[in-house]
Amino acid sequence: MKVILCLIFTTLFYVTSYSQESHTTKADHSTNGNEGASRLTLGLGHTHVSEGKIDGKTEWLALPSWTLNYDYWISDKLAIGLQNDIILESFFIEHGNEELLERSYPLASVPVVLFKPSKRLILIAGIGAEFTKESTLTMTRLGVEYGFHIPNNWEIGVALVWDNKWNYYNSWGIAFTFSKIWPQSKNI
Repeated sequence: MKVILCLIFTTLFYVTSYSQESHTTKADHSTNGNEGASRLTLGLGHTHVSEGKIDGKTEWLALPSWTLNYDYWISDKLAIGLQNDIILESFFIEHGNEELLERSYPLASVPVVLFKPSKRLILIAGIGAEFTKESTLTMTRLGVEYGFHIPNNWEIGVALVWDNKWNYYNSWGIAFTFSKIWPQSKNI
């Protein structure tokens, strides 16, 4: 935990100190807009489930997860993408009064639409599925990302998503994200 906090504070210090200086270049994505850009994001986080079952009791579960997302920016404010998450543990969900639903290392894949109303904020919406060996559940995802551009077309941020597995359970996740952005190359 101390290592994670140290990494967060070091990153925030770097971002805030860098933003005070004028080091933007024409090749930097933050000055060229988003249209035509591709972004690949890796996230490390936790997925929270309120209806988990442990030893016959309903418990709030915080499960470690990884995310890998790809976005293509259609315009400066609108993108389409694919968000993929894997929860690194198996767990049981209480469904109804007596049924237990087992979820073994669930993998979610969700096609999404992203809308960027401001410089750092991105809103997310999509419908996809969560896959396990036991069953596949259809799901809706709503979320928000907040990111900071750093040099050489990199971005760090935080993502918060809410997932509704239709007729089964809800979860929400928070992740620290690291993104590489490839702006559209301009032919002169």
